[in-house]
Amino acid sequence: ANVPPTQAAQDALVRLLAARGGKGGLGNVHFATSTHQTPRIAELGQPGEVFEIDLELKLLADVGLVGFPNAGKSTLLSIISAARPKIGHYPFTTLQPNLGVVALGDFSFVVADIPGLIEGAHRGVGLGFDFLRHVERTRLLIHLVDAAGVDGRDPLEDYNKINDELRLYQPELAKRPQIVALNKVDLPEAQANLARLRAALPEDSVFEISGATRSGVDALVQAMAERLASIPAPDRTPREEELSWPVPELDERVFSVEPEGNGWRVRGKRIERLISMTNFAQSEALMRIQRVLEASGISAALLSAGVQEGDPVYIEKAELVWSDQE
Repeated sequence: ANVPPTQAAQDALVRLLAARGGKGGLGNVHFATSTHQTPRIAELGQPGEVFEIDLELKLLADVGLVGFPNAGKSTLLSIISAARPKIGHYPFTTLQPNLGVVALGDFSFVVADIPGLIEGAHRGVGLGFDFLRHVERTRLLIHLVDAAGVDGRDPLEDYNKINDELRLYQPELAKRPQIVALNKVDLPEAQANLARLRAALPEDSVFEISGATRSGVDALVQAMAERLASIPAPDRTPREEELSWPVPELDERVFSVEPEGNGWRVRGKRIERLISMTNFAQSEALMRIQRVLEASGISAALLSAGVQEGDPVYIEKAELVWSDQE
């Protein structure tokens, strides 16, 4: 059984039932009778469920910085917050998202520097899945574009490709409020591209900035704050809810007997649970197993199937040896 992917991502303080613990075994007092007051038998605890679970973190931030590698996202985050991400003049310097808190008077918000996206990110290219999932929970996107095209790419094509990747990954992201920051405008190559970029981009959501000279950054931060103030904040009230998935109800009386190797395999919810909780070092426990096999009809089913003296009988992880002797 696997945890449904729809339940893998949950807000903080929501309880997720990932595996059920085993039921405690019965002590020897439970087996006492008027004629057998000191039984030498006690059950083991029932084994709990064991799963291999992949946990994926989705960062919780108000603003997400997106763009191609080397567009200047980490530099911008280091300017507007106290975050100190690794910064280098080469693509893919950032391999993990970085968070920074931006304070503007009494108003503050969290900004996430999302590692650079490339074409095909929605299919997982360039660790695209690892990066794009962090964008999902942001309220506002700051789309950084290298206006100078210092890596030989066309800035307008970069802008369109990133938006395509967001849309292909999750159509709702294409509708997410977005501010475009044309970066590196201090370079002559950027100045040559500005008129063309301005003509093609939304007029009221474009800012010209320079991470090197910090020009235009204050105006961009002010625009972030104003835009966030107009976007309703999601309800993050802690929920006292336990999430789990349905477990099929099986008739405990149902069992099956089938050949396995040179012996026989017995399957059944009740008998398998009993075997897993049996301490085979106790002679009375072995006698109890024998009585259950008789009473449940398993012994009769094994005889009908053709079990012979000395045949191994496998139940759960235990191997028993069939004997015709009482």
